[in-house]
Formats: sequence, C-alpha cells, structure tokens
Amino acid sequence: MNLDEIINQVTHPEDVTDQFYPEDIQSNQISGILASFPVLFWVPLVLAGQSPYAKFCANQGLTLLALDAVLSAVGGVLGGVLSIIPLLGGLLSWVVSLLVFAISTGCFLLLLISACQHKARKIPLVGNMIQAFR
Repeated sequence: MNLDEIINQVTHPEDVTDQFYPEDIQSNQISGILASFPVLFWVPLVLAGQSPYAKFCANQGLTLLALDAVLSAVGGVLGGVLSIIPLLGGLLSWVVSLLVFAISTGCFLLLLISACQHKARKIPLVGNMIQAFR
C-alpha cells in the first residue's frame, strides 16, 4: 500500500452502508452509537444480537478498543524512550502522546458520527482486522 492509498483511505473511510437494510440501521442506531465507545463494543450484541448492523458496529467497537490498547502501549514505550533525550525529549514525548490521542479520538468520532448519520463506515486501515462477530 503506497502513501497515496493510505491518505485516500484515511480521508475517505470505506462506507459499507449499502450492505445493510435501512430498517436494520434505523432500528439499531442507538446500538451503533454506544458501540462507538470502545468499552461498550458488546452492547449491540446484547441489544440486537441477530442484527447484521449491530454485529458490524460491535466489530468496529472491538477494533477501536484493540487499536487504542496498541496505540497506548506503543505511545507509552516510545514516549518513555524519547523522554531520555535531553532538552527535546519532553517535547517529543508530548508530540507522540498528542498523536496517539488524535488518532484514537478521530477514529472514535468517525464511528460516532457515522452511527448518528445512519451510516456504516469502517475505521481506516484497520477496520477489516477484527471480525469476531458474524
């Protein structure tokens, strides 16, 4: 995957709304909104376990939870290593923390806004990685 494809995927996340019935999306909108909060990825499975849209939202929420965990771990280690550098270390560590926060918040907002707009969009670059619920 080259840089242009990555930029395109980040700026235009994959929209799979047409794979779901509009009635399914409409009736499970609250599940989709709640699944946007990573720790609540399981809620759509409890509220509407047989809904394909609810399963999609649960998968995206679980993907976001895993992404947040990985980003936090990598950011913490990288920030710790960078903080050793005299003078610039603190600034570089802060930039890494800000980048991790921006990516995590951006993905969360993508899922939240998509659910509010009755859309089904995948998290860029990692949206296909976890398909735990089918």
